[in-house]
Amino acid sequence: MEPLIRVSDLNKTYSIPGRNLHILKDISFDIQRGELTALMGPSGVGKSTLLHIMGTLDRPTSGTVMYEGSDVFKLKNDALSEFRSRSVGFIFQFHHLLPEFNTIENAVMPALIAGISFKEAGKKASLLLAEVGLSERLYHRPGELSGGEQQRVAVARALMLDPKVVLADEPTGNLDTQTGDDLFSLMRELNGKGITFIIVTHNETLAARCGRIIRMRDGMVV
Repeated sequence: MEPLIRVSDLNKTYSIPGRNLHILKDISFDIQRGELTALMGPSGVGKSTLLHIMGTLDRPTSGTVMYEGSDVFKLKNDALSEFRSRSVGFIFQFHHLLPEFNTIENAVMPALIAGISFKEAGKKASLLLAEVGLSERLYHRPGELSGGEQQRVAVARALMLDPKVVLADEPTGNLDTQTGDDLFSLMRELNGKGITFIIVTHNETLAARCGRIIRMRDGMVV
């Protein structure tokens, strides 16, 4: 079966005055549909860089990222942006909710950017927000929500366009232990419904609850 994502011989180098920084070194692995994968390693090892390249927010220096057999970095910039908006959901350590908008308005943002009407997007957002346990918080602004609730809005926002994969960069990093566990349980529940997740985390306990762990050291997969 063709993997959902195939990363092959991926390298990323940044040029700074006087030297080159080789952040990622010949990384290769596959991600199958429906996987729940933890990406682990010490700080500075390149986990976030790898996640950003997999999400097409950055380009590799060399190597390929294939989605369902297609090399996404062969797409022109506009087509690559369209692919990203519809195929990849992002959850970051900081929720990046817009403080002047309420819960449902924040959740629909990807759909509005994609040209979907607020009426249509709002129906989808209401269902997703109910699924993540926020049906009573639709019209609250971020400042009226707890940290865990804000991250749940971010999860719903990431799912708005039915992405092929959700990439989460330390999604529980700013949460207390219990709230982080609850958020992770939510992601496991969504994964059980077929959504593919790749999660960067330092938390060994949470990573052990994933179906698979990819470990990195010195810019390489070990």
